[in-house]
Amino acid sequence: MSLARKAIVSTAWTSGLNYIGLAVGFVVGIYRDNFLQPAEYGVYSYGIALVDLLFIFTAFSFNISIVQATKEDDELYSTGFILTTILIVIMLFLSGAAAYFLSLRGTVEIKVYAFLVLAAFSSLNLYAMLFSAYLEKQLEYSKIAKVNFLSLLAFPLVSVWLVLKGWGAWALVLGQGSAFTISFIGLFIVSKYPISFKWSTKRAKWFLEMGWKLLFSRGLEVLFVRYGNLVTEAMLGTAQQGIYARSLKYWELAPQTVAPAVVTVALPTYSKLQEDNDKLAEAYSLVLFFLARVLMPFVLVFGLIPHLFVRIIGEQWVGAVPVLRILAIGALLSPMFENMKVLLYSRGRPGDVLKVRVYQLAVFIPAMYFLVKFFGVSGAALAVVIALAIGV
Repeated sequence: MSLARKAIVSTAWTSGLNYIGLAVGFVVGIYRDNFLQPAEYGVYSYGIALVDLLFIFTAFSFNISIVQATKEDDELYSTGFILTTILIVIMLFLSGAAAYFLSLRGTVEIKVYAFLVLAAFSSLNLYAMLFSAYLEKQLEYSKIAKVNFLSLLAFPLVSVWLVLKGWGAWALVLGQGSAFTISFIGLFIVSKYPISFKWSTKRAKWFLEMGWKLLFSRGLEVLFVRYGNLVTEAMLGTAQQGIYARSLKYWELAPQTVAPAVVTVALPTYSKLQEDNDKLAEAYSLVLFFLARVLMPFVLVFGLIPHLFVRIIGEQWVGAVPVLRILAIGALLSPMFENMKVLLYSRGRPGDVLKVRVYQLAVFIPAMYFLVKFFGVSGAALAVVIALAIGV
């Protein structure tokens, strides 16, 4: 099979299975939410937020470095594996220290344990990302897509089963853990990653040099996504934080729906047209037109009839109505921002993307605090929309 044909087939596998997985997760998630309380979701989302913030250090992204490497040899893969193992040990130690600190602050026990379990499974996922990178290097995206599909299904199916058994927040924690476990085992089997302990100091320095470039950018991204969880948790409590987090999760369906098109199609198209400003502007406008058409249903549902949607997922989520109404605007702004990022990346201007993210956070961090203080959970949603508007 030619390289071009292999890329097309891989894209079809990735996009198709991703959409099916998202659809199943959406439907099962709606059913599950009828039996779940906002405070229970809040325990899970608080743990995820803490893990993501702590795991900013994993932005060294040894997996991305492997994909970008121009020279392949045994030392590349063995050194990457050793560095990943060292990183996992460090993250487990930091997770234990963070859990001890949370306990000293009087954090509710279930939150501490949920955080520790999620941190352990997230550490395991670092290996899965490494195995996936090895397959990406061979353009074996269909294998990755199949494993990711099973992983996508694991979370909603396991979590709904455990919720129906009365496991509450632990249903979500273990559901997420099952997804990471399937991803780890599946990618380990299909990748046949060449595990060895052959160390190369030269390769290690290269990995770290590449990683430092990604650390700051990744840190800003995580801070933007998870900061709101910590603020709403601290100021409003676990139940309101759960409403905010679940509303965001439903809202994220909009960018997830169009992400494959923006990343898979827009990036190579913009890169090819970067020397022709007229055609580039035309392509950019066409993508914006596509985004507006595809995302309009999300805007209408969340903006005009969120109360009907909330009735479907359960009256205990009625507090999500004003949040979804505000986030409806962001359903358009977020993919537009991603499209702008792709355009800048295609023109070799990643520094500009970083500047925009810094400007966003300079407004977002104080805005989140003050808007939550005066407007509650609706203020948190408003802060997200304001930050996205600045980015666009």
